[in-house]
Amino acid sequence: MPIAVRSLMAYPIPDLRRTVGARDAILYALSTGYGSNPLDAAHLRRVQERDLIVTPTLPNVVADAGAWMEDAGVDWQQLVHAEHRLTIHRPVPVDVPLLSRSRMRSVVDRGPGKGMFATFDRTIVAAGDETLVATMSQTNACRGDGGCGSAGTPPEPLRPVPSRSCDATLALTIPEDAALLYRLNGDLNLLHADPAYAAKAGFPRPILHGLCTFGYAGYAIGRLLGAQDFADIGFIAARFTAVVFPGDTLEFSVWRDGQDVYFRACVPSRETIVLDYGNARLA
Repeated sequence: MPIAVRSLMAYPIPDLRRTVGARDAILYALSTGYGSNPLDAAHLRRVQERDLIVTPTLPNVVADAGAWMEDAGVDWQQLVHAEHRLTIHRPVPVDVPLLSRSRMRSVVDRGPGKGMFATFDRTIVAAGDETLVATMSQTNACRGDGGCGSAGTPPEPLRPVPSRSCDATLALTIPEDAALLYRLNGDLNLLHADPAYAAKAGFPRPILHGLCTFGYAGYAIGRLLGAQDFADIGFIAARFTAVVFPGDTLEFSVWRDGQDVYFRACVPSRETIVLDYGNARLA
């Protein structure tokens, strides 16, 4: 029986509070590529407590409501991340209580047996004075659901990457234990850790978290467009077009148009694009 679209749209996603410590920020940085060059001062500024610079994409793992869609009745084992957008209004403050609020935005029904796309928005503010830290929009492909009808207004489509040759590329090999490390940021979905669970979901082995790939994209943009340091990002969004496995080598292609950035990531060994419609903006 398909999920009731009205109940999903009205589902009371819980507000969450969290204080991010230096250890949390460093763990996230290490799980998204920073620190891979431990003699580089730009890396060390993101993985050492003293004068720590937090990673721009850190808000993605701050006070996330987790598996609330499973509680709402969505087939959790058949859910994958489809698209994500993050606007950074200010760096995540360390040792400051934060509040995360989420609400459903839209459901795009593809029909019975074809699944649906469910999008929700999330806002992170300082718990005391409501200072805005970050806003996000996350779209999940619910492959086991569909036929429920559509509701709400989905986000505007992301812009495709330019047709010209890219301005820069960077190849990054994802460590074999990347998913096991990244899950310590709070996403404990067994799809990323348990081979038997991944097989039941239709994958030959556990897959990398989409937001881990997304974090590596932020790393790649910052590295390619920075001089002696990482370039600051104020906005980043992308569509997840294929899964990434720990151990894959990703090739990031970047196009720059002033402060606007476009990007794509592929796995050359499989001739597969894994991130597309990458849009970003330098801070």
